[in-house]
Amino acid sequence: MEEETIYDTLPAYLLVGFYYQIKKNIKRGILSNAMYQEIDLIKQAANRKGISLDYLYKEESLIVKIEKQIK
Repeated sequence: MEEETIYDTLPAYLLVGFYYQIKKNIKRGILSNAMYQEIDLIKQAANRKGISLDYLYKEESLIVKIEKQIK
């Protein structure tokens, strides 16, 4: 069985926020590709909480829309 991580203690909205920000910063080159390990840990925590990846992707899209409206 997988060990619990700090991500297991976070509510869904924070999991989504971390997921989005880490992915965004990897794409921008601010974070290294090694951070994909963090993405995997977030996905595992989401799975243990019963949050589907579809939900994560849907919420990520919502965050992007909100960011664009703010700018």
